Amino acid sequence: MGRHPVMVRQVCPLVPFDMDQSPAIHAVAEFVWRENAALELNFSLCPKVADNGLDLLAVGSSESSQGGGSSQRRDNLWLHTCFEAFLARPGDAEYWELNASPNGDWNLYRFSDYRTGGSAEPQASVPGVTFTRDRFGCRCSIEMDLQPWWRHAEIPEFGLTMVVEDKSSNLSYWALSHPGNQPDFHDRRGFLRS
Repeated sequence: MGRHPVMVRQVCPLVPFDMDQSPAIHAVAEFVWRENAALELNFSLCPKVADNGLDLLAVGSSESSQGGGSSQRRDNLWLHTCFEAFLARPGDAEYWELNASPNGDWNLYRFSDYRTGGSAEPQASVPGVTFTRDRFGCRCSIEMDLQPWWRHAEIPEFGLTMVVEDKSSNLSYWALSHPGNQPDFHDRRGFLRS
């Protein structure tokens, strides 16, 4: 009898690096990893106080966007609102960084070691990015095929992060944890381990 494919789903709160400099929102990230299937990511933001908080964010104005508009591969998405995931093979220095903006722009970078390399992954396929916003909050859903660039059967270590821009162009940095003195999404001490 063959073994069943592995599936892991985890929902985690994201915390801001600086609570005093961050908008009054709750943020949650979720991933669904299935062996030999597309990775699913969901980022949800809602105001801490009803009808307050999201109006101050620069996270998209449309009710819903399927790929949102341009869906182009672009650099420097983290200079504005950006939803991110980091994937690393346990015990290996190499890792990948996925960025997606509310309008559907995206990029996937490959690093050979901590902040070393950072070149666009040539084998990446365009992810499906859906951004929705209503009076209760907003949600960014990302689905990305990991083949052929992720060639490993085991579940990766995950870093789930986001940069949130407010309408005054201030940025806040959200992650599962912030183990260092500065926001550093590449710090693998803040990754989920399998």
